[in-house]
Amino acid sequence: MIGQGIGSEFIRISETQAKEWGLSHIWLGVWEHNYPAQDFYKKKGFVRFSEHVFVLGNDVQTDFLMKKDI
Repeated sequence: MIGQGIGSEFIRISETQAKEWGLSHIWLGVWEHNYPAQDFYKKKGFVRFSEHVFVLGNDVQTDFLMKKDI
């Protein structure tokens, strides 16, 4: 599935909808160890602005919060 443009299309749709709603940015959370996803989002204009703890079962993980101004 990687490289087919699906992620880019989801971001485009999100930006379009956010603009229609009059929002100034969109944001997402990405697992701290998912380096390919972080690189993808950076290439799309997202920047890290915070982080939060994400619990998956008994596993405590950290998600980086990234946003993009639109």
